Amino acid sequence: MKRLIFIIIASAFCFFAKAQSDSLKLAELKFETLFYNFDTIDFEKPVTYIFKFKNTGKADLLIKNVIVGCKCTEPEWSKKPIKKHKKGFVKITYNAGTKGAFYKTIIINTNGKTANQSLSIKGFVR
Repeated sequence: MKRLIFIIIASAFCFFAKAQSDSLKLAELKFETLFYNFDTIDFEKPVTYIFKFKNTGKADLLIKNVIVGCKCTEPEWSKKPIKKHKKGFVKITYNAGTKGAFYKTIIINTNGKTANQSLSIKGFVR
């Protein structure tokens, strides 16, 4: 009986240890910068900035979606999974269709440790 209890406890311990180690094997997104200032730009002349990142985690990183607040901001991103320790990008184009100051937030949705990461751009359209 003692042997059976020992086997059950040992099995449970192995199961939970494996589950914990699997949860630590996540992708992790590390951007070079989270913010870009275009300063003053010309009306109706699109501008672009490329946010570069590295997968610093222990699993492949997949960008599931990039969410922008309006049609004035167009995203492009690395579509294939990014291997651990490799680099990728999120390219943001702002169309400058309205004069005045702007501030836009972009949400990056991934399979990583932090599921949602925010990026921001700002500037002034003359």
